Amino acid sequence: MASSSSSSPNLLTLIIDITPSTWGQRNIIRSAKDKALAAKNKSSAGPATLDDVLTAILAVGVSFSCLNRDNALVVIAATEYEAAVIYPRKGGEGSMESVVMGGSSGACGERVDAGLMNDYVRLGVAELINRAAERSEKLNAEEGNKEKSQATVSNKGAVIASALSIALCTINRFMVAHHAGVSALADTSYSSQRKDDEGILALMGGKSSSSKQQQQQSQQEARGMISSRALIIQASQDRTSDYNALMNCAFAANKSDIVIDGCFIPSGWKDPSDGKEDPKTSPFLEQIVDQTKGVYLSVPSGAAQVGGALSEVLMSVFLPPPNIRTNMNLPKLNNVDFRARCFETGESIDVAQICNQCLSIFKVKPKDKCLTCGAKVKKRSSSKGGSKRLKVS
Repeated sequence: MASSSSSSPNLLTLIIDITPSTWGQRNIIRSAKDKALAAKNKSSAGPATLDDVLTAILAVGVSFSCLNRDNALVVIAATEYEAAVIYPRKGGEGSMESVVMGGSSGACGERVDAGLMNDYVRLGVAELINRAAERSEKLNAEEGNKEKSQATVSNKGAVIASALSIALCTINRFMVAHHAGVSALADTSYSSQRKDDEGILALMGGKSSSSKQQQQQSQQEARGMISSRALIIQASQDRTSDYNALMNCAFAANKSDIVIDGCFIPSGWKDPSDGKEDPKTSPFLEQIVDQTKGVYLSVPSGAAQVGGALSEVLMSVFLPPPNIRTNMNLPKLNNVDFRARCFETGESIDVAQICNQCLSIFKVKPKDKCLTCGAKVKKRSSSKGGSKRLKVS
């Protein structure tokens, strides 16, 4: 194994979609399919359950920690209501500070404690799911007492945009510590330096000098000190209202040379009543991955999602660091759909109404207010006649 002196350490941020409604539906589908296959003496053929995904992610995390003793791992989970860091756990053993600074014995995978990671990830997922269930019950009760408002955007998917924002902030924190107190987004200005990082920098061997020349040299060397990337594992449909936020995150990641990989896990379910299929891919995730030059994979339905097969798929595709991927035969994005999509229905459109406050796109003009930001819609007649233009206040 290469030592830390001969190979750069990596920071991997895992973002997991744990939307309860999505995984609850898949548990039902999986149980029905398993019963039918068991009657024919056949093994399970998916779709993956949340436990399968967590097991695979934990396997990827442990394997990643063994690639380099200085590698660091952060796990973020997202429901339809909130996103939070579940490993390392705030205030507990193996906190964020210890992950940033690492240990002292130099053992392989020292920054990632496999036991703590397993306990914290499963505990954090359970807490977020319980909070999401409580909030869903509360919202359902409130909607039962009043008519359901029509001025809402369909937000059934996970808050991937919020989770990705947290991931970028976390990555920048690591970058600041490894860059001798200089932000990863800084260019040539060194007027401000975080004083509260001096203790971390001293422990990590960072050099903090008042000399501008030394600071510039530290920033130039910093790009090779730590390589940061994120892996988004998504199972639910895209949240149409989060498109702008997701693209902003993608642009910020691209500017900071942060690679974002994407993995979509389809259910393969087709509703027999109307013939409608669950989404097989995520157009938003494809665009993010293409923008940041990452790797995208839509896991095939069937046995590839069951048990150890999913772990093998994730490790084979996403475990290799970006600097060696050019020598590997990895999945490539050939046809990315960059067409604009309606924030209300999610369908691709060529002509749309755009809110001049939040830049949300709609196929049909909202009646009273923007469905995303809530700005009131005003109508005004054009100089040529009876056509109307959308204007919000």
